[in-house]
Amino acid sequence: MDGAASNHASSSSPSRTNTVYIPEGGYDAQPQPAYDYHSLDGTDPVICIDNGAHSWRAGFNNSTTPYIDRPNLIARYKDRKQGKNLLLFGRDTEVDANSRSNVRQMFDGDLLIHSDLLECALDYTFCTLGIDTPTVENPIVMTERLANPLFSRAMTSELLFELYNAPAVTFGIDSLFAFSRQKHEDGLAISLGHQASTVIPVLGGRGILSRAKRIPWGGAQASELMLKLAQLKYPSFPLKVTPAQATFMLRETCYFSTDYEEELKEMADPVKLSAATKIVQFPYTAPEVNEKTEAELAAAAEKRKEQGRRLQEMQAKQRAEKLAVKIAELDEYKLLQSERSTMKKAEFMSRLLETTPFENEAEMDSWIKKTEVEIRKKQRKDMGFEEEPEEEPVFPLVDRPDSELTEEEIKEKRRQRLMKAGWEARVRAREEKRKEKERMEEEKRKEEEERETNLTGWSAKLKEEHEAIIASIQARKKRRAQLGDRKSAASQSRMKSIANLAAEEKTSKKRKKGEDDDGFGMDDSDWAVYREIGGDDESEAEEDDQTALQSIESRLLQYDPTFNEEMTLIGRAEAKNKLINAFVRGGIPASQKYDPDDLELHHQLHLNVERIRVPETWFQPSMWGIDSAGLGEVSGWVLNGLEEEERRRLMQCIFLTGGAANIPNLIPRMRNTLTPMLPFRAPLKIVTSLDGGDPRLEAWKGMSEWSKTHEARSARVTRAEYEEFGGEWLKEHRWGNVPP
Repeated sequence: MDGAASNHASSSSPSRTNTVYIPEGGYDAQPQPAYDYHSLDGTDPVICIDNGAHSWRAGFNNSTTPYIDRPNLIARYKDRKQGKNLLLFGRDTEVDANSRSNVRQMFDGDLLIHSDLLECALDYTFCTLGIDTPTVENPIVMTERLANPLFSRAMTSELLFELYNAPAVTFGIDSLFAFSRQKHEDGLAISLGHQASTVIPVLGGRGILSRAKRIPWGGAQASELMLKLAQLKYPSFPLKVTPAQATFMLRETCYFSTDYEEELKEMADPVKLSAATKIVQFPYTAPEVNEKTEAELAAAAEKRKEQGRRLQEMQAKQRAEKLAVKIAELDEYKLLQSERSTMKKAEFMSRLLETTPFENEAEMDSWIKKTEVEIRKKQRKDMGFEEEPEEEPVFPLVDRPDSELTEEEIKEKRRQRLMKAGWEARVRAREEKRKEKERMEEEKRKEEEERETNLTGWSAKLKEEHEAIIASIQARKKRRAQLGDRKSAASQSRMKSIANLAAEEKTSKKRKKGEDDDGFGMDDSDWAVYREIGGDDESEAEEDDQTALQSIESRLLQYDPTFNEEMTLIGRAEAKNKLINAFVRGGIPASQKYDPDDLELHHQLHLNVERIRVPETWFQPSMWGIDSAGLGEVSGWVLNGLEEEERRRLMQCIFLTGGAANIPNLIPRMRNTLTPMLPFRAPLKIVTSLDGGDPRLEAWKGMSEWSKTHEARSARVTRAEYEEFGGEWLKEHRWGNVPP
């Protein structure tokens, strides 16, 4: 994994103590064995093959570990470029797109059904082990599943005897071979396999298959669950996560929780959720970036500042030019206004119409007065002075009768009447605003008195109002969300209201004979139906609620010591966002913000709850729709179904094997689950590998050691026996399936 990690760009990476790197695709390059596969005593060593649903392990029994340990995957295809038929096995199948698209397995679940793929795996095995003779001269010991069907065994025997001319073959159950390494004659062999988990009691050094149980949940289902949870959590992840990568995440990040429910409750705290997060870093290719020097960055920053200053100067210059044009225009019209007394009325009107856009003298006077006010405001604003108070306007023509006025003055009188009405409306609005301010001050004074005399009651009343407003805001948001879904009850109710209102609306349209369309929607008045059920009132109510909520929260924060920031609406939302952020990006340090443009962060999965949720399925398969009891419950049932003395003996060696036995905390979790089911204070011993090694290899090591015994020699099915009794013939031994 360290070699794969070096291919990741991590120039800006935080501490990687909680980071797991997905290894990049590689090859299982294995040299040919350097030893002779013939024993010194003249007999041929036994070839031991552990044919698992996930891994294929093979080697001679004079070795301590299997020489071949690869994923049980086969890719057989024709390379068009080379014109050759290729056979790839294990991780070699990831060499290119053609090999990956042709990957197959010999198993359907944990049932061996594809003889052609088994033949490919055996060809690879015998060639890799250095067997260069036309036939295989070594006896073979091979694992099989619990209660293996006869046709699977017959298919395997036929291949070994007919195709390879093997001298003898022996089959045995993988978990019992692993248990054979233990020094106990009695115990419980529990295998956490790839496609299924099995529980087999062992009494007197023999597996009691009539009491064995099988759970249809294994590492393959757990890996698929991990993959689905990751896809659900990160729907826009840039890479396609493969099942092999999901299995890697399961084995490298997950652990069994000793108290699942309690630990799940603790993860509701964002801090603990972040602490439990493991970052899974996927490989990516960082683009080449030409980094600028500090001098170049400083020059660019100074250039941006200079551009900003120039833009401000240009805007100020444009404002000054516009103001100067306005002043010049005002001076021109004021000059014309001053010359009015020296001209005749007809001459003045003629010049007014020729040189100005105004139609009469009153419009020019109004524009001059208005423009003077605007210019003074802009000049005072530029100098930083406050605005001048609005002067009360004069309307001299409003009170004069129309009989005393000319036609032009009557028009001006109408304009002044409108201006006076607007002025009076503004005065009334200011007065109402002043009265409202006085009323608010009076209410504030009364509230202060109540707060000083009865702080608890005052706070309780405001908190009730606070909760009511929050409930109203949330109900409004929920309704909007429901209206977005046309199948929701709220949306259906709204459509019914529209239909009812449309039916009640009377239109002036006359339907033509034989015409189905009633013309609804042709007139603007028809759309009043939609205005009647519009959301204008809701938007105004939402603004009022937000204003009232801010006022209440500010007062409670100021005077109520029991009310803090976390109780506010924003505080509640932030708490929820913190939990969501911890769930999705919990592994990122607080000092580093998530940058969606950062390729390294974009290629990360953050696993926290999934780390305990996926392994929990071995003990609660019903969580994910499997109609079966869990591993602990089944084991307890098997133990409690025996006599007291037999149960006591089996409890001294609860043996765990299989790939998933490497997941941390399995033994403590198994102990916590079994203890309440068994007699009070009964001794209980749970173990995994005998020498502290990898539980995955226990089955191969057990069959390798057992194959050297006299019992193994007597349990061999020879070629003569195969030819006489057929491929379904099986000799019974302690660690094998019961013969039919």
